[in-house]
Amino acid sequence: MKKTDALLQLGRQILCKLWELQRQRHLEPSATPIDIVIPIIRKDLDILPLCLQGVRRHVNQNVKNIYIVAPDDADIKAFCQHEQLVYIDETSVLQMAPKELGLVATRTDGTKVDRSGWLFQQLVKLSGNIGTCDYYLTIDADHILMQPHVFLTADDAPVFYMSDECNTAYYKNIHRLTKHHYWSLLSYVDHKMLFSKKELARVRSMIEQANDGKEWKKAILDSYDRMETSGFSEFELYGDFVTRKIKQPWRHLKLGYGSLASYEELSASYADQYMCITFPCYLKKSK
Repeated sequence: MKKTDALLQLGRQILCKLWELQRQRHLEPSATPIDIVIPIIRKDLDILPLCLQGVRRHVNQNVKNIYIVAPDDADIKAFCQHEQLVYIDETSVLQMAPKELGLVATRTDGTKVDRSGWLFQQLVKLSGNIGTCDYYLTIDADHILMQPHVFLTADDAPVFYMSDECNTAYYKNIHRLTKHHYWSLLSYVDHKMLFSKKELARVRSMIEQANDGKEWKKAILDSYDRMETSGFSEFELYGDFVTRKIKQPWRHLKLGYGSLASYEELSASYADQYMCITFPCYLKKSK
């Protein structure tokens, strides 16, 4: 981690701790229906059932449909049918395949890494092309809710769950992309976010206006610093753009794993202390 990122993250960690000491206000959920969108690839099938259990137990909203955006894969389609999920071929959302982005970044050791699929999933979330509701909640497949969450309040204010995540490359990208300086005391990167299709249309329009009419997808790709392996965040971009919102810091835990426990076992171990847990692939232990 860069020194500036480390210092900023330390400040955010302190702020999160102070915020946790305050009594969290009760949030009354809206009756407005929402969809849920989960972009995945085949390897996510191992952990996706846990994510779905968390969603079905702890999303305190009127959920209409759960959409899985994924490659054309027989196992994924069979899983969706078994779990009563709506399968969406990922190429139909943006009218392109992930590999067409051709995004290759350089690590600090000089090696190259293809980040096309990673960026593609973020563009899917920003597209506004999924579901029939005015709002949709996106959540990462490796993110598991342990406690109840409200994402849209009774007066239709979106709730953004904030973290101490820190990557200044995100903010530099937003400036290159929009020509504006955005900043927040805490990070909007939280593995989940409620998007409004109306607000997303405004975000895409803003990007195109700031880039002389260039299509928003192309503008994002062109603004990406290839010396950064994580150089763009849809959550930071959208969260900073939305003006009417409720910010809610949360206690979150990242865990490594070789094999996965059941949802009941995870809940018994972590639900009292953490609102959610994540099993990032970079912490997966080899068997």
